[in-house]
Amino acid sequence: MSKKEIIRQKLKEKRLLLTPDEVKRKSQKIVQELERLVKELKASSFLFYHPIKNEPDITPLAEKLIREGKTVAFPKVIGREITPLRVKSLSELLPGRFGIKEPPYRPDFILREVEVVFVPGIAFDKKGYRIGFGGGYYDRLLEKFPVKSKIGVCFDFQLTEEVPKEPFDIPVDVIVTDKTTVRRKEWKQS
Repeated sequence: MSKKEIIRQKLKEKRLLLTPDEVKRKSQKIVQELERLVKELKASSFLFYHPIKNEPDITPLAEKLIREGKTVAFPKVIGREITPLRVKSLSELLPGRFGIKEPPYRPDFILREVEVVFVPGIAFDKKGYRIGFGGGYYDRLLEKFPVKSKIGVCFDFQLTEEVPKEPFDIPVDVIVTDKTTVRRKEWKQS
């Protein structure tokens, strides 16, 4: 088993041991920091993710931004690609591929660019590199999609010294956990 696989398995198992109350409490702390960051960025369009397997739940922020009239999208997996589709309500999200809630496909709701992408992960290092579930979906999205800010989201125990990286891995600019915010030096605020 590779070092990446060992880290992935260990941290997935640790995250699955969290109780629903722990996930909720830790997620609320993350959302508070994300709200502050969103104001700082002065962005108007966002790509969220719907949490699975005890990932931090940041959907309350998505609901708030929708109420404020911001453009909010969620990923729709089509083939081996993520397509950002705008939503007007989280009630539009339905279980899709891999059991992850996603918007129904509507060509007129596809976003061609997004200012901020919230990126889930199983592990992040302080240089912004991440380990996901291993499908490369977010790396392919970030490679071809114009994004102003990439924000990694995880629980504090998922921050590691270094994750093994591949040439195609794209780092996030900021990582927000329930205890800290880590910014890469290259990150620029607008």
